Amino acid sequence: MDNGEIKGETGTKEYHVLSLSGGKDSTALAFFIRDNMPEVHEQIEYVFCDTEHELPETYEYLDKIEVFLDKPIERLKPYKSFEHLLEMHNYLPSPHRRWCTIELKTKPFRKYVYDKFSKNGEGVINLYIGIRSDEMSRAAFNKYGDNYIQEVYPFVDSGINKKDVMDILEKSGIGLPDYYSWIDRSGCYFCFFKSKMKWINLYENHPDLYEKAIKLESSKIKDGGFGWNIDFTLKDMIKPENAKKIRENYEKLQAKRAEKRALNMPENSLFEYDSGFEENKCLFCHI
Repeated sequence: MDNGEIKGETGTKEYHVLSLSGGKDSTALAFFIRDNMPEVHEQIEYVFCDTEHELPETYEYLDKIEVFLDKPIERLKPYKSFEHLLEMHNYLPSPHRRWCTIELKTKPFRKYVYDKFSKNGEGVINLYIGIRSDEMSRAAFNKYGDNYIQEVYPFVDSGINKKDVMDILEKSGIGLPDYYSWIDRSGCYFCFFKSKMKWINLYENHPDLYEKAIKLESSKIKDGGFGWNIDFTLKDMIKPENAKKIRENYEKLQAKRAEKRALNMPENSLFEYDSGFEENKCLFCHI
């Protein structure tokens, strides 16, 4: 691989990078590029920013992607572990103090692409992002704000929506990652963007990871800090009476969404929340 280099019309060096999250959209984009942008596919580099706290199913899916694409995925490690960073900051990350994304994903990614492609200030990195045409407004919130990373949105440009993404994954043969049987996005197992129902699902599918999240939470709550969820501590969330109520509320929300779908309401109007901050979910982690 020639460092993902393609020269643009002006002679400027252009490099092509796709940051995979282990989710459906960035994965579908990799296959879309392979099938529709052969020159880019030949040169593009696939990168995964590993927080070292992803779901086991995510790592399995990444291995599968490498096989299906017959291309390696560069796996970037954080310069300091989450646990070390947690002690440095002394509070859990939250939607309003999202140091985890910055320290575990954005900084390692920036350093990698800068060191490899633009250390001498030459060239432009085309960063391919899997935002779909039915969620175009999200693109406005994903700006890097510098002159050497240029965001590219092939799905927006080609009018690819959620159904199209599912078709791409099915036709490629790779399908969805296994975690989609109980959660609908990738990311750290302790992500504060999780709704209460998804925390319950984590407890049922990976009780060991749920216990680790409890320990991280407990270490900061005892110092007067906030937990992973605004309504419950993780210990309280799985108490039978609380888990029952969470399930009941979730079923009501799903019924509301079904009613809205029956009225052909836009996808972005279907969301109902249960204090999981999902309306602000991190694009870097989950696309």
